[in-house]
Amino acid sequence: MTVTYSLDVASSSFFCLYKLLFRWKGSIWKSVWAELVVWLALYAVLSAIYRYLLSMGQRATFEDLCIFFDTYSNFIPITFMLGFYVSAVFTRWWQIFDNIGWIDTPCLWITQYIKGETERAKCVRRNCIRYSILTQAMVYRDVAASVRKRFPTFNHLVTAGLMTEKEMAEFESIPSPHAKYWQPMHWLFSMISLAREEGMIASDIIYVDLMEKMRQFRVNILSLTLFDWVPVPLVYTQVVHLAVRSYFLVALFGRQYLHPDRTRVPDYKHTIDLYVPIMSVLQFIFFIGWMKVAEVLLNPLGEDDDDFECNWILDRNLQVGLMVVDTAYNRYPTLEKDQFWEDAIPEPLYTAESAMRPLNPQVGSCAEMPTEEEPFMVRPRRRTLSRMSHWDGDMEDTDVVPVVGLKHLPDGSNYASGESLAFSNSFANGGRKLSEMFRRMRAGSRIGDRYRKRHSSAQDFETGSKKKNSLDDEVETFSNKLDQASGTPKSGRLWSSLPQTQLEEMLKNRNLGGPVKYNTDGMKEKELSNPTPVTDHIDLPSHVPTSPSWYNDSLPVIKEEEEAKRKSNTDTDSLKSSKTSKASIRRTELRRSSSSGSDLGKSGRHERKKSE
Repeated sequence: MTVTYSLDVASSSFFCLYKLLFRWKGSIWKSVWAELVVWLALYAVLSAIYRYLLSMGQRATFEDLCIFFDTYSNFIPITFMLGFYVSAVFTRWWQIFDNIGWIDTPCLWITQYIKGETERAKCVRRNCIRYSILTQAMVYRDVAASVRKRFPTFNHLVTAGLMTEKEMAEFESIPSPHAKYWQPMHWLFSMISLAREEGMIASDIIYVDLMEKMRQFRVNILSLTLFDWVPVPLVYTQVVHLAVRSYFLVALFGRQYLHPDRTRVPDYKHTIDLYVPIMSVLQFIFFIGWMKVAEVLLNPLGEDDDDFECNWILDRNLQVGLMVVDTAYNRYPTLEKDQFWEDAIPEPLYTAESAMRPLNPQVGSCAEMPTEEEPFMVRPRRRTLSRMSHWDGDMEDTDVVPVVGLKHLPDGSNYASGESLAFSNSFANGGRKLSEMFRRMRAGSRIGDRYRKRHSSAQDFETGSKKKNSLDDEVETFSNKLDQASGTPKSGRLWSSLPQTQLEEMLKNRNLGGPVKYNTDGMKEKELSNPTPVTDHIDLPSHVPTSPSWYNDSLPVIKEEEEAKRKSNTDTDSLKSSKTSKASIRRTELRRSSSSGSDLGKSGRHERKKSE
């Protein structure tokens, strides 16, 4: 009989589990009380002999024996062995329960696949259910003690109605030295084949599917015979039970309250004499109770308090199976509109008590997390074998893509998530004017910024450029508008009042080819579709030569480069004295060619200043 207490622990409370401690049937008290009484009786006998019957010499010997047992009792790994044993037995117990066999699914398949209102069709369906239960009963009477007591012979199965006399004669007509669990299932499969031949089953696909469902039911039932045939290895069970019982046999001596002579046993730790070993009793209850759990779970098809109700399962399967295939066959309610026909979102009603309980619907943990959107999406930069370990700031034109459908920006939204490589620095500060961001889009790299700040000649050259970029004009016009509308008092955010369409049109302009560059603030720069020779993103006039020598002369000098140059000059002077005149002439020609390029650069800058 299975002990059920699920309702008692349906709601956790202070006294929830305390009420279960006082149950008797299937409890730990019922399991260990007999062995605990025997152990306490033996303990009391040894304690009385030590206190009242032994002489001084005998008491010294008894004390040495008790101290020895108490010292070395920890050599028995009782916790380790018992834990693994109970775990293995519980897993086996759960697998037996999974294969106990329920007729619900097979009978539903039978009533839907085998069609017919005739008496023959009805007989086929009922016999299929009865043969299934007969197979289950034949298996149970060999593995479950309670079912064996109910059906000690096959004649009892005939008397109970699970088998007819003709079927009994057919069953005995086939002699076999083995259990014939297969014969009722053979009859079942023959009934299904007969139903297919007579047209009760519509197609071969349905026929094969129904055969597969009945085969699975048979596999589950016959798995019980395998669990019964091959139990947990006997040596494992013997070792665990021997270890637990020997441990507490040793504890009968090791847990005695002793009073040895201090001069003879100076290291003995004296404790209060309680006469009753309370801690040892608790340990006995826990360990023996743990072992009793394994004993109960070892064979759940027996007659213990927590074993399975095999007889009830047989009765229930027969009743449900016949009711589904016979009484409930082809019966279903008429079609009608349900109560929620007009409701887009139906919501069933609650009782007053259940409606007071708050609900916690399934919602993602990050669904309500505050996030900051960005109007752009970029392709990530990953380190590969063909790339540098560090991003140089160059991106292709297709690497930055505007978010589709993001036309109206919500109030209070901030498009800085802090995760974008290119825009995190620019959008992190919500109070910064957007016009300054677009002005930085026209700025150069870090070297170019330092170059324009420190060298006025390069700044004059940039100011004197006559060519204008169409993108620069558009950004300039747009940034002027943004200077006039730098935010709204309602949102407090700059982005909430900006025309998003203009920003998307600028980013969707695919006519501008070439790589996309980003400045120090993380804003994207685009070059012209037909760019003129540039130096640090500066438009060059047509009369300026493309040689970069004039630009190299005006770059800021790094201290290390200057020292290297002086060292190179010193080495050159030392080589002049030792080389031939032919090498000197060649170096002179090279210096003339480089100086001619520098003169062209200087003449270009002179003409530019004159034009201004």
